[in-house]
Amino acid sequence: MLKQTKHILTLSFCGLTASYAQVFFSNSRAFGALLMLVTFADVGVGLSGIGAVLLVQLTALLFNFNEQLIKDGAYTYNALMVGLALGGIYELNLSLALVLTSVSILTFFITLWFMNVLGAKALPYLSIPFLLGVWVILLGAGNFTALELHDKGVFSMSEWWPGLYSGTTEFIGTLPFHNAIFLYLRSLGAILFQYSDVAGIIISIGLILHSRISFVLSIFGFTIGYLFYHYMEGDFSQLIYSYIGFNFILTAIALGGFFVVPSRRSFAQLIFTIPLITLLISALHSLFSIFELPLYSLPFNIVVLLFLSAMYLRSKSSGLNLVTIQQFSPEKHHYSYTDNLERFRRDTYVHIALPIIGEWNVSQGYDGDITHRGEWKHALDFDVRDIDGSTYQMPGGKKEDFFCFDLPVIAPADGKVVKVEKGIHDNEVGNVNLEDNWGNAVVIKHGDHLYSKFSHLKKNTLKLEVGDTVKKGEVIAKCGSSGRSPEPHLHFQLQSTPYIGSKTLYHPISYFVSKKNGKNTFHAFEIPKEGETVCNMKTSKALTKAFSFIPGKKFNIESTENDKTETWEVLSSYTNETYIWCPTSGSTAWFKNNNNVFYFTAFKGNKNSSLYKFFLGAYKVPLGYYEEMALKDNMNIMSVVNPFIRFIHDFTAPFFHYIKARYSFRFTETDNEHDPYIIQFESQITESVFGLKRATSKFHIKLWDNKIALTFATKNKKHTITCVPIS
Repeated sequence: MLKQTKHILTLSFCGLTASYAQVFFSNSRAFGALLMLVTFADVGVGLSGIGAVLLVQLTALLFNFNEQLIKDGAYTYNALMVGLALGGIYELNLSLALVLTSVSILTFFITLWFMNVLGAKALPYLSIPFLLGVWVILLGAGNFTALELHDKGVFSMSEWWPGLYSGTTEFIGTLPFHNAIFLYLRSLGAILFQYSDVAGIIISIGLILHSRISFVLSIFGFTIGYLFYHYMEGDFSQLIYSYIGFNFILTAIALGGFFVVPSRRSFAQLIFTIPLITLLISALHSLFSIFELPLYSLPFNIVVLLFLSAMYLRSKSSGLNLVTIQQFSPEKHHYSYTDNLERFRRDTYVHIALPIIGEWNVSQGYDGDITHRGEWKHALDFDVRDIDGSTYQMPGGKKEDFFCFDLPVIAPADGKVVKVEKGIHDNEVGNVNLEDNWGNAVVIKHGDHLYSKFSHLKKNTLKLEVGDTVKKGEVIAKCGSSGRSPEPHLHFQLQSTPYIGSKTLYHPISYFVSKKNGKNTFHAFEIPKEGETVCNMKTSKALTKAFSFIPGKKFNIESTENDKTETWEVLSSYTNETYIWCPTSGSTAWFKNNNNVFYFTAFKGNKNSSLYKFFLGAYKVPLGYYEEMALKDNMNIMSVVNPFIRFIHDFTAPFFHYIKARYSFRFTETDNEHDPYIIQFESQITESVFGLKRATSKFHIKLWDNKIALTFATKNKKHTITCVPIS
């Protein structure tokens, strides 16, 4: 019983502070607590708000609604605003308590309805339930004479500290553009039904601490609306009445950084959407004055819902990218998007491998000088060469003398055969068959509008028929010299149509290794270049076993930094996102393993933990060992950069980045290059400000017998974290 009571109290408190934070598109409970304190500038308003939230929480618990949504404040923030609004209009007494009870529950059920209806279309319900709930009371209030209008008195902070309020107003009056500043601060306070400069200042400070981008958006959106009114010589009394200019602020935050990824374009579109708010305020003010109803946040709701509905109908993003995973932080939205764009912008839906086994030479690449021209420019020709660069062994007069002749050709991805041409003789060296240009050929479908074509295959080696399915890596034929082929080679191309002779399609190869002048280079989603010796990356057993983080698996972690032993567990979310969970530090590191590369995607938790060090040191690891092979990757600056430095950077982040973080990796040593048991590599995190290196973190990793030992230095002292799987 005691445990259950503690759980409910914790749930209620978390949901209470989250409700306030939700009003400003946040899930920060610290910010929510600050906002809750602001509402107590008028005690009646503050108590009415809390009362409304508690009533809805109790109702939700009694009817067994989702506890996570109670905790997140999703059920309650609309009822909160109803409570704040009514607490500011009516005197706090038993009559108001009865009305507040009824309308809070009504608002809750309206919230559930809109959550279901709009949620099915991936649209937010915003503050529509608040508007309907509070309008119901205002329209019917004339029939309830027991409701007394609120008279601010001894329970108002302005009465307790009049000097603070008057002094603040007098100070702002000395500033340039003081009229605009007054209107901005009071509009900000009006969101919580606190119409004072002090409330606006406190909220703006909280907004800055929570999100610099939201703060900049609030000023930007308000300024656009204010200037539009000024230029159009609008009636400013409409803005001063209830300081309804908060619609500019809420719309700017919503469409500039909460539902849309913050960027130059998200700011630019506000230049066009905010004036719509001003037009709606003017039009609806005239209409609603007939019923003596305030507009509150109606213009904001209309514009945001119309904008988001329109965005969902686009065929392409057009530079305005909707947030797909809601993180309740414009900074997280921006940095996650830009990091993913940098890291995975070349990634493809279908991963196409090289159609070869072993090392081959790219004899003609994209835009090649011989035949890869015009509509057929995105193609690759392969042959095999010896150490001297020759394609054949002496005497070289027969096709059988060529190293690539009769070598296997493999499927680059799973697919289905849609076209086959076979039975064409292989040419003698120097001869070509222009009539059967492509020679023996096969076209395989890998997905919608994605096909691969192989040409000049050896006669009688293509056993596939139309309708056959193939698996990635399966041998489909052998390299020959049929068709327009003066000497044996393989022609390979991707195309969007299923015909032999279709025009080519630009499409990168997923993962491969190139070798030039003895140097191995790792490539991810790139186009092999003419003259390169390339091969598919062959995975190493030692690497694949060490980084086999399968959901359900556990690891013992020993750290010399704190002389502690802890346990990590690999888990997966309901969306099949895999992550490592450290109960000791409460930290989580999300990762992916695509059988070619192991890489982390995000970290949340204690940055002094062993898991964080592992996240940094093994941020991206190729699963095949090649001597001295290196790679580089971008890092999300939220994961590595000092919070104070990033705090300053956040103000300009949507426009340009002057802070960068890069990860670099290099294999250093092994006991056996062909079948390694022990593999060592080093990695490094480099932070730079305006291109100048600011900080570097170095790591050394050793793998053996499924174990991983990561060594790093702090304060000139080396520490080691050892990760051992639990059998």
